[in-house]
Amino acid sequence: MRALAFVFNRFPVRWQRRFLDASHDRFLVGVVGLGIDAEGRILLARHRFGSPQWRFLGGVLKRSEGVEDALVREIREETSLEIEIGPILEVVTGHRWQHVDILLAYRVTGGETALSGEVAALHGFAAEELPAMRADQRGMVERHGTHAAAWARGRATSATPEADPR
Repeated sequence: MRALAFVFNRFPVRWQRRFLDASHDRFLVGVVGLGIDAEGRILLARHRFGSPQWRFLGGVLKRSEGVEDALVREIREETSLEIEIGPILEVVTGHRWQHVDILLAYRVTGGETALSGEVAALHGFAAEELPAMRADQRGMVERHGTHAAAWARGRATSATPEADPR
């Protein structure tokens, strides 16, 4: 193994990257958001493409784009809403094709809803009244919905003027 490392390190970095690219699987990296609206409900969308069930908003990272920036961009493109990104809740791999999805909490902070051609409907649901939705994402809500809602409530409370120490 040391001899292989010795030989590998003799190549220029651009060639090292080419070797690694050729020898490793490729994955799409996506971001999805477990969103909490101003009323503390879970925000779900019905998309025009793919699965007809209600599901999270999100999309695929662009080259050299940060995870948080990608989710902000996707939600702005799909709904015109402004959001604040919260903690990473889970990282999952796809079963139908090679992809990795990063699930982040977010809360809506502003903007007027204007749906893109990608999104047919957007609605907030109480955790106990979730509609028919993708089974994997329902599991994510069950595992992380309480944590995401508590984070959003805490952020909304700290954003009020009386709580601001300035």
